[in-house]
Parts: sequence; structure tokens; C-alpha cells
Amino acid sequence: MERRAVRVVNGLIRRVIADRDLYLQAARGVREPGLAAILDESAASLTAIANDLQAEVNAVGGRAATAGSAFSSVRRTVVEASARLSHDPDVTYIRTLEYMERRLLDAFLKLEASSNDRATVGRHIARLRLLHLDMVQLGGATGR
Repeated sequence: MERRAVRVVNGLIRRVIADRDLYLQAARGVREPGLAAILDESAASLTAIANDLQAEVNAVGGRAATAGSAFSSVRRTVVEASARLSHDPDVTYIRTLEYMERRLLDAFLKLEASSNDRATVGRHIARLRLLHLDMVQLGGATGR
């Protein structure tokens, strides 16, 4: 992994961590216990992806990102406010997570298509597709 790739992968790590934090926030905020369990499992999957990417960066002598960006805390605050104002916070969280997972998956796909380090991100795409599919199906189940 070259120096430029470390910077790009660190950007992905920050996004994964930010999404994971949003999943954890949603798991605490939803009303349905079964949904909370699904969100906790999804957060664990994102943690595993972040840990793997961090290990890749550290293995080549880089310094892996360990937190989301400063903007991620603003995003969590906005999502929390939206959920509180919503007539159904569970739906608000699901819609937000579905959107965020789509963006994260797109970022991984874009990097896979344009990078020499395809293996670094490629092995996580299937897991991200499953996470996104979970949110799409949950969105459909809530009647959105």
C-alpha cells in the first residue's frame, strides 16, 4: 500500500467509524428491541471492517485513523434531533442508516475500481452489501 493509498484508506476508516457510531446511537434510540439487536450486530460488523483496515494501514508503517471525522459528531446530533422530532424514530434511523450505508458502499466500490489496493477494500464489499440490504429490507418492513 502506497502513501496516497494510506490516506484514502484512512478516509474510509473514518467513514466506517462514523457509520458505526451512528448505528450504535440508533440502537440506543430505537423503540423496537429486535431492531436494536440488528443495529448492534451491524455496528459490530463495521467495527470489524474498521479494525481490519486499521491493521492494513499499520502493517505498512502508516498511522491508521481511530475516530470518525469532526463532521460525524454534527451528523449524529442532526440525526438525533430528527429522530426526536419524528413521529416514528425507528423509521428515521433506518432511513438515515440506509442512506449512509449506500454512500459507504459506493465509496468502497469506487476505491476498488480505481485503486491498486483492490484487495484491501474488496473483501469488505460483500459485508457492506449485506448491511445495506438489511437497511433496505428494514425500510420496506416499516412501510416507507
